[in-house]
Amino acid sequence: MKEINFRTQDWQDAQTVFDFFRQETDCLDRAGRLIVEPCYVVAIGDDPLSAYYAATIAKQARRQFGKFPKILCVGGYGWLSKHLNRLGDGTQISEGTKLRMTALRLGNFPATVLDRSNNLGAGIEEIINYMAWNNKAGYPIIFCVTQRLSKRLERTVAFSTVQFPNTQPLNAYYYVPGEDIKEVCQFYNGMALADGLPLLTEAAAVYDRVGTGRYTNLYMAEPDKMVPKYVIQAGMHLMERYPLRIHSPLVAPRQYLKMYFGLRNHRKEVETALEQKVFDWIARI
Repeated sequence: MKEINFRTQDWQDAQTVFDFFRQETDCLDRAGRLIVEPCYVVAIGDDPLSAYYAATIAKQARRQFGKFPKILCVGGYGWLSKHLNRLGDGTQISEGTKLRMTALRLGNFPATVLDRSNNLGAGIEEIINYMAWNNKAGYPIIFCVTQRLSKRLERTVAFSTVQFPNTQPLNAYYYVPGEDIKEVCQFYNGMALADGLPLLTEAAAVYDRVGTGRYTNLYMAEPDKMVPKYVIQAGMHLMERYPLRIHSPLVAPRQYLKMYFGLRNHRKEVETALEQKVFDWIARI
């Protein structure tokens, strides 16, 4: 793997997009104490970092309130993750299962996998249904989420009662630590493969889904702040250079092949990198 030059315009634009579309942490006071006792802590998406964040908040809840909240590990089978998330015998596992495995290695946390969703909105619906089934509708939950997913998630949660009529709104809080572009592009998550192409494509997707307004009142609530010109320029530049669709029909076959061979050739290195990161996380929480 050759070293990525994060000083180029593409990476500066990606940092701009991720920074602007970051949901602020609202579950902690200035002293770092939880302002609510969560019924559930949610790890969600394709990044094991979310499981580390969830474990961090679960341990904080244990210190303050005397018991661990259950961790909900939410995620299905994404294009990237379905190639990376495999057991030693080659069995494919879901993103939710990968999150649960990571969380359990970080501590003896009660955890449940919700992995029937194939998109973010469906994942939110699965959480809503799970809470209703367990008579926990309206109880506080804390989404522990990576910066790149955070605003897309928050806007989707804000739209959930419209997208899923006759459901109760989630009493949602967020834990979103700040990350610089090098942290976001961690090898253990596969985002550094193919010279960081998966992450640059993800940055383009964040702007397209949250910044352009195309998904407003379809899958997510309207933007909660005006997008300044410098963010628009960064987002449009990324969308032009890194087309969003990698499924059939292929928009950018060269990029697709570059990512495919990156996954095929470096899967073992990605697994090893996650192993090393888990040991680091254990020492921190």
